[in-house]
Amino acid sequence: MSINLKELLPPRPVDMHKGFRGRLLIAGGSEKYPGAPAMSALGALRSGAGVVTLLSLQRVCYTCACRLPEVVYCAEDDRFRWMELALAFKNINALVIGPGLDRTVAAEVFTSRMWRDWPEKILVDGDGLNALAMSKDDLKPRSDSVLTPHEGEAARLLGITPADVKSDRPGAVRELSERWGCVVLKGHKTLIASGEKFAEINYGGPELSVPGSGDVLSGCIGAFLANGLDAFDAAVLGASVHGMAGDLLAKTGIDGVLASDIAHTLRKIIHELRTSK
Repeated sequence: MSINLKELLPPRPVDMHKGFRGRLLIAGGSEKYPGAPAMSALGALRSGAGVVTLLSLQRVCYTCACRLPEVVYCAEDDRFRWMELALAFKNINALVIGPGLDRTVAAEVFTSRMWRDWPEKILVDGDGLNALAMSKDDLKPRSDSVLTPHEGEAARLLGITPADVKSDRPGAVRELSERWGCVVLKGHKTLIASGEKFAEINYGGPELSVPGSGDVLSGCIGAFLANGLDAFDAAVLGASVHGMAGDLLAKTGIDGVLASDIAHTLRKIIHELRTSK
C-alpha cells in the first residue's frame, strides 16, 4: 500500500508546549542491560516525544541519568511494584515495555498484567516479547498495541523455529497480527501487519544490525504513538524514519555505526520529511 509519510507526521503548532508532543513511559532495563532503555529513550526524544519517563532499577536510572538528563526517572528495585507505579502516572499517552528487561518471573508478570490492564497505547519489544511468549495468562489482542519482534522473538511467540519464520515472513507477521494486534517483523525489508493493513519497509540495510538499534526503533515508534498516531501509522512511520536514518548513515560506511548514531539521525530525517515538497 502507498503511504505518504509526511502526512503522518504529528502537527507542530507555534504555541505548542512539551506536553503537546506526547508523554511516553518506558519500562525496562536490568543489571545485565542497563543501556537498552537509554537507547529507547534517546530514540523517543530524537523522534519528537515531549516527556519521556523511565521506570527501572535504581542503578539503571542512575546510569541513564548520567547520559540523558532530559528524561524523567522513576527508580524501583522491586519489579513486582512496577505495575502500581506505572498505573499511578497521570497523562501518559503510551507505554513501551521490554528494552533490556531481561528474563525473570517478575518481568513476565509485569508485562502480562500491563498488557491486560494498561489503559493507553502499548508497545512491547525485546524481553517483553519473551514474557508474552511465556505468559500463562489468557491475553487478548489489542488494537492499540505494537509488537516489534525480530525473527527469533517471532518464532518464540508462534512456537516455531526462526527458520520457519524466515521461510515465510509475510505469513508469520500476519499470524502474529491476528493473535496480538499490530506487529512489526524486523529484518531485511521489515514487514508490518495490522488486521487487513500490510506494509513493507524498503529503507535501511545492514548498517542497522547493531546492538541497541531495535531499542531506538521502539522509542521512535513509541514517540509517534504518544503523539496520537494509531498503531499501524506509528509503526510505519517509525520503521520508515529508522530505516531512512540507516540509509543516510550508510553513505559513509555500513561498519562502525552505533545505535546512538541512528537515534541522533532521526531528527534530520523527520525534518527532511516535514520540509519536503
